[in-house]
Amino acid sequence: MGKVSPVRIILADDHNIVRRGLAVLLQMEGSYQIVCEAQNGEEALQCADTTPADLVILDLSMPRLNGLETVRRLRHHYPTLKILILSMYDDLGFVAQTLQDGANGYILKDSMDEELFEALIAINQGRRFVSATIDLTQIEQRAEPEGAPLTSREHEVLQLIAEGYTTTEIAELMSISPHTANRHRANILQKMGVRNQMELVRLAIKRGLVILKNPPNSIHPPH
Repeated sequence: MGKVSPVRIILADDHNIVRRGLAVLLQMEGSYQIVCEAQNGEEALQCADTTPADLVILDLSMPRLNGLETVRRLRHHYPTLKILILSMYDDLGFVAQTLQDGANGYILKDSMDEELFEALIAINQGRRFVSATIDLTQIEQRAEPEGAPLTSREHEVLQLIAEGYTTTEIAELMSISPHTANRHRANILQKMGVRNQMELVRLAIKRGLVILKNPPNSIHPPH
């Protein structure tokens, strides 16, 4: 009987210590091979473009292109690639949105020691895995978000708006004209059904469309 090939994994986390620790842990187990490492969503997509892989372990909170948008793009371009989210957020909005966008599993960083390998086994067998402390019943009962869906570019603009970038800064970061950036902003406001930026960011956080490491108290939705 031939030797089973290791599961090829892309690791994406903006914290070097976390990423390196995960790499060592997975490679010591023997069934997994780290084929590419990424510090943000854009690098994760580059890894997927250039390196054959079976699974991506992805942190949700990464700069510029967050894990939510990275999941959407990975699922669109690589429908067979399995995606495991590793996150500090237990908010049902984030979990529901991520699974809806195509992630195969979602585990919390504080449960990683107990659940990481269990999650990897489940996902590689074609099953979905969610941390035991997350109420999957509530997630499955959540309604689809109202309004027209945002495009990939609009999701990226929305994240940058939530991070506090101006229209001019967004245009520079995305290498688009200020006019185009302003049009994206207007389209997002219309689709989300809000009148101003404060309402937009508050609703985006509530729906799990953006991730802010330190959201201002005035816009953080109540639990």
